[in-house]
Amino acid sequence: MLQRTNTLERLMYQDIVENMKTQMKPVMDLAETNKSTLEALATLQKNTMHEVMKTGMDQFQALAQCKDPKVAMELQANFYKELSAKMTSTTEQSIAAMTTAKDAFTAAIDVAAKKTVADVETAVKKASGK
Repeated sequence: MLQRTNTLERLMYQDIVENMKTQMKPVMDLAETNKSTLEALATLQKNTMHEVMKTGMDQFQALAQCKDPKVAMELQANFYKELSAKMTSTTEQSIAAMTTAKDAFTAAIDVAAKKTVADVETAVKKASGK
């Protein structure tokens, strides 16, 4: 009798663990989406800052060697155009990463909501005997 009780307890425990895994899957998926988005944004930020610093140093060296003020102004104008283009590109990539994450979050919430509605409807039918 004791062995049968232990087996039943073990099976109940396994059912509870499996149920928790199933119930927590959407949360884990959201956490993974969040993690990958943050990694992508951090890498993008790191690469952008590296490029900006390198380009700034190169610009500084070019200006230090420049003797003609007109050429220096052209160098500065080109530098700011390139910098603006880089910042625009970085912003667009950041927005794309965040949009992808938002879409994944929205999809996960929709799936979870539909499952919850179905579970409630099933429970109501069971409870009402229909």
